[in-house]
Amino acid sequence: MLVSIVIPAREWDRFLDGTLESIKAQLLPPGTDAEVIVALGGAAPAQCPDGVRVVTNPTGTIPDGLNLAIAASSGEVVARVDARCVVQPDHVARVLDRLADPEIGCVGGAALTLDRGLFGSAYAIAFNSPLLGPTVYRYRRTSGPADAAYLGAWRRIELDDLGGFDSRMVRNQDNELADRVRASGKVVWYDGDLVVGYYNDRDFRGALAHHHEFGLWRMVQRDQGQRAFTPRHIAAVGVAGLGAALGVGSLAARRTRPLAVAGGAAVYASAGAYAWRSATQLRRARPDIDGPDFHPLAPVLAPAVATALNGAWLAGVMRGEFRNRRRRSAAS
Repeated sequence: MLVSIVIPAREWDRFLDGTLESIKAQLLPPGTDAEVIVALGGAAPAQCPDGVRVVTNPTGTIPDGLNLAIAASSGEVVARVDARCVVQPDHVARVLDRLADPEIGCVGGAALTLDRGLFGSAYAIAFNSPLLGPTVYRYRRTSGPADAAYLGAWRRIELDDLGGFDSRMVRNQDNELADRVRASGKVVWYDGDLVVGYYNDRDFRGALAHHHEFGLWRMVQRDQGQRAFTPRHIAAVGVAGLGAALGVGSLAARRTRPLAVAGGAAVYASAGAYAWRSATQLRRARPDIDGPDFHPLAPVLAPAVATALNGAWLAGVMRGEFRNRRRRSAAS
């Protein structure tokens, strides 16, 4: 069996080198070979590593890059790996094992953020916990059916039948494809032991912009007639809004202000400790990745970072909804 590993990349950098090194270390099952195709938006190196082919991606977008790499591949199974990832040695073997079940149409795992330093650690703790919402592939350790899973692997014939990735979805293209997998009657399987290291490598401003785009493209997805939210997303936003309203109401009353401040501090500290525990548990699942521990102040900063990122995401949702309504008004 041939497995095609497809990688969308804007440029060839040290992160992509690390990704290819982790792929090179794959322990493939007997009778299995792998090919690696990189869809590159920038200039290719003078000499590519052995076994790696490069295709040019003129637009530089992720869905176009994935579709170009898939078109250039010939494997019976297609596995997506991003350019800032570090996959575990049995990554391919695990997805092949799960795809042996004909009911499963897509297999993916968890996204473990590897950034360190004060902000990098705070982002990692917030991301690998429920502080940023109910997305299971950021923190859940148990396997099972899911709305979406990180990266993904598919049987080639079924991926072709689905039409590949939607080139309109500059962001959220993996979630959109997962919806079509489920609509076809197949299961999207989340493997809690398939933990992929990922470097965010953005500063605070860049991270805010990134999560803002996720919210914006959720509404683009909705405008195209696709599912944008699950009930859990709506519940998370509702609970957050209710909590904020109660907090403001409590602080407005002088008599209850000290109690509200103390309660808020306790909730904040508990959220930071819980997020740190969640992220630490996922980090322990990849002992093969050497690196520094979290910054000691990161658990203190993580809830504030999560609040800012959630706000940026919600602002993107509101901006996207405003665009959708303006477009519909213009069309009518």
